Amino acid sequence: MGTTHAVLRINDEAKKSTVSAGSDSIVATAKHLEHGSSKTKVKEIQGLHTDAKSASGQGYGMFLETEGGDSELIRCSSESDILKAMEVLAAMLQVRLEEHTGRSVESDEHGMNVVDQICNFPERWPAVPNMDLQMVKFVTIGSIVCFTIPSRIRDGTKWTFWSVSVLGLLLGIPVSAEAPGTSQVVWWLVFLLPLLAVLGICIIITMKNGMFESQHDVRLTKEKIHVIPKFMGMVSMPSRSWPMADFRDLDVAKGGRLTLLMGDERLYCDMDQLEAEWVMAEIVERLERFGLASRAEVVSATEEE
Repeated sequence: MGTTHAVLRINDEAKKSTVSAGSDSIVATAKHLEHGSSKTKVKEIQGLHTDAKSASGQGYGMFLETEGGDSELIRCSSESDILKAMEVLAAMLQVRLEEHTGRSVESDEHGMNVVDQICNFPERWPAVPNMDLQMVKFVTIGSIVCFTIPSRIRDGTKWTFWSVSVLGLLLGIPVSAEAPGTSQVVWWLVFLLPLLAVLGICIIITMKNGMFESQHDVRLTKEKIHVIPKFMGMVSMPSRSWPMADFRDLDVAKGGRLTLLMGDERLYCDMDQLEAEWVMAEIVERLERFGLASRAEVVSATEEE
């Protein structure tokens, strides 16, 4: 196990990609991967993967997969750095990558967004098990497709929110005793002040990492994707928008976490495993209805062969 670096320096050039930190350096070309004193040919590489935080040591680790086993390449405490570094290296090497988040990219999918992947490899995407049953209700308004991902907040996170909210109310009792004057309005404002402070902190945390958001409203057009998460599944938060070209991936991780990758930002939607897989299939099916891919053509071509 090597040194855990705070950040990684990533340099992606036309013919060479470099990831370095301190005395550690990894250099990838279309022919080989150099790490430390070792050089591995591309044909010997089966893929790259990362592990979850503290799964095999401090921070996140990146590993090289070969027939001889897995070997650690570098370790970093920044999740975004380790994932970006692996993607840059895998794209240069044209090998498969697998993230600890559940996302995976095949060797021939690098540089493609979700639309490109459906167009080129529709057979790799799941089909809706039963078209008569819908887990997601789609509404089409002109050229806009609207739907809500039935995500929910994990039980531990939910109990954390309600616990700190109750604590905020309890703190309001001694605080309100010091309320100036005799006005009932002022007394209630002072009493609710700790609770409002707790809610404000939770909202700020949610805006940064999506901790308390669920029930994601999605608006799709051929040019853009808009996502409106709800705080605790009840209050709509500010909309976030990305060009459709930046809708880079759609995956289901173990445990039922549907992950949408827009640019370098990951949107996590928690639900049951089967529910998440069904929802992903329905989203793909709706994208196909946009005329972006034809599963029927792929099936016909396979039958002809």
